[in-house]
Amino acid sequence: MLLNYNHIFPSFTPESRIWIYTSSRELTLEEVKFVSNEMKNFVASWNAHGKSLNADSVILYNRFLILTVDEGSHPASGCSIDSSVKTVKFLGEKLKIDFFDRLKIYIEKDNEFKRIPFFDLKDYPEWNYFNPMIVSLESFRNEWYLPIQDSTLL
Repeated sequence: MLLNYNHIFPSFTPESRIWIYTSSRELTLEEVKFVSNEMKNFVASWNAHGKSLNADSVILYNRFLILTVDEGSHPASGCSIDSSVKTVKFLGEKLKIDFFDRLKIYIEKDNEFKRIPFFDLKDYPEWNYFNPMIVSLESFRNEWYLPIQDSTLL
């Protein structure tokens, strides 16, 4: 059964832009609290060209840091995106976690998570994967968690 993510960022439009940062390991409860607090502070002050961005973040499965901005009111700029990347890099350095390794992907089956190289996806046809190519909230809700056997990544 595929999971439903409609409850994530419920007040944001489907067109909202999204960034998914995958941790190189599972975060501890203390680390989740730390990252959540840092991101809450970041999104509260995040702006583009002096205008506040309507943004939020969440950590899912103690592995994924997800950041969104509703660009309907004001779009994120290159500089504002750079500031978000800088914040995530800071968190990674502080916790000794790599949030930017795009060569590995998380898969899941029966609440068991594995982080594997992209090249090994074909070896897990009965598992589901978390699609790292997501860029909108609508895509996140409909295409983030998918069966590997149906993947276009293979």
